[in-house]
Amino acid sequence: MTIRNRLAFRFTGLVSAILLLTFVSIYAFCWYFIASDFYRRLDRKANTLGEMLIRHRLDAQLIRQLSNIRKDQLPNQKIIVFDRRDSLIYVTSDAVKLAISPTTISSIRKQKRREFRQGEYYVCGIRFMTASGQYVVIASAENVYGDVFLRQLLWALIGLFILSIGITAFSGWFFAGDALQPMQRIDQILNAIFPQNRNERLPVNPDDDELSRLSVTINRLLDRIAESFRLQRMFVANVSHELKNPLTQISSQLEVSLLNQRDPGAYQQTIRSVLDDVTSLSELTHELLQLSQISQDNTDGLLTDDVRIDELVWDIRDEVNAINSRYEVSVDLGELPDDPEHLTVRGNKTLLCAALKNLIENACKFSFDGHANVHINFSPSTLQVSITNEGPPIPETDLPYIFEPFYRSRQTAEVRGYGVGLSLVERIIRLHGGQITVSSAPSQPTVFRMVLNR
Repeated sequence: MTIRNRLAFRFTGLVSAILLLTFVSIYAFCWYFIASDFYRRLDRKANTLGEMLIRHRLDAQLIRQLSNIRKDQLPNQKIIVFDRRDSLIYVTSDAVKLAISPTTISSIRKQKRREFRQGEYYVCGIRFMTASGQYVVIASAENVYGDVFLRQLLWALIGLFILSIGITAFSGWFFAGDALQPMQRIDQILNAIFPQNRNERLPVNPDDDELSRLSVTINRLLDRIAESFRLQRMFVANVSHELKNPLTQISSQLEVSLLNQRDPGAYQQTIRSVLDDVTSLSELTHELLQLSQISQDNTDGLLTDDVRIDELVWDIRDEVNAINSRYEVSVDLGELPDDPEHLTVRGNKTLLCAALKNLIENACKFSFDGHANVHINFSPSTLQVSITNEGPPIPETDLPYIFEPFYRSRQTAEVRGYGVGLSLVERIIRLHGGQITVSSAPSQPTVFRMVLNR
C-alpha cells in the first residue's frame, strides 16, 4: 500500500470514528429524551386515573366518559387497574391487546414504579397504597410519532455518515497526494541523477519543514558521494601515474640494453637502475597495502596494546635523528602527571609508531633547519601530541586535501614520496578514536596536532 493510500485510509478511519461517535451520541440522546418524555406522559395518566378511581373512588363509567372527552389521548392508549388480589378491576380499551403477567404485576409492587417496553407498546406501571391494600395501575400506548422520528433520524444519520465518509476518503486521498507531491518530485530528480549530471541537487524550500530538512540531508549525502567519486578518480589517476613512471623506466632501460652488445659494467649499471625502480615499486606497494589494511572495517583486533606515548616519542626521536644528520628532534613532555597511567593509551603500538614517525620525519623534512619540536600534553581523559616546525607554510588551498591519498601540492612535488603518508596517519588516528588537525599560516609555524582518547 502506498503512503498516499495509507494516509487517506488512516485519515478516513479517524474521521469515521469521530463521526460515528457523534451520530451515535445524537441518536442515543434523542431516543432517551423521546422515551423519557413518553414515559412521563404515561406516568401522569396512570397517576391521574389512580387518584380518581382508587383514592377518590369515582365511578368507573364516569371515568371512561371523561377519558373519551379528553383530547390528549395517546395512540392505542390502554390503562389497566389491578386490586390487591391481582384481579382486574378497570380497563379502558378492550381493543388493545396487552397481556400483563402476574410476574410483571409482582415486580411493580416491589419496585413501586416500573417502565418497560412490550412489543410496540411503552408501558408504565405504578403502585398505589391504600388502607384496603395495594393497587397497581398500568398505562400503555404506542409512541407512533416518536418511533417514526427515531427511524427517520436513524436513516438520515446513516445516509449522512456514508456521504461524509465518501467525502472524507476523497478529500484525504486528494490532500495526501498534494502533501506528497514534493516527495514525488524528489523521487523524479533522484532517479534522473547519473554520473553525467551528478552535480544536480534537490531544490530546498525556504520553509523550514520536514521535506526541506530531508532535501538538505539528501543534498549533503549527494555531496559526500560526489566527493567520494572525486577521491576515487584522483586515487586511481595518482596510482596509475606512480606505477607508470617506474614501469616505463624499467621497460625503456631494458629495451635500450637489448639494442646493442654492451660490456658487463653497462649491464650492471642497468640492473642497478632497474633494481632501484623495483625497490620504489615495492615501497609503493607496501604503502598501498598498509593503507588498505587501515581502511578495513573490522580492526577491533588491532587495538590490543597499552602504549606509553612518552616512551614511543623518545624511540622515534632517535630513529628520525639517525635517518639524516640534518634532522634534529626535540621533545617537550611538559608537566608529567603523577599517575603513569595517564601516559598510556589503548591501541596498536606499531601503527601509532608509524603515524608519529611519519609526522615527525615530515616536520624535519620540510623545516628550514631540519628541526622539529614534539610537545605532549596530558589530561585525565585525553592525550595530545603536537609536532611543530619552522618551514614553508602549507597553502590554504591545499589544507583541505593534505590527508587524501596521493595528494601532493606543488610545494611537495620536488620531494621524493608518494603522497600516502599523511593519509595513512589520518586513518591510524581515526582508527584509535582520535583526531588530527593542522594549522599553517605565513610567518607562523606549521603545527600538526594529534588528540587521542585515553
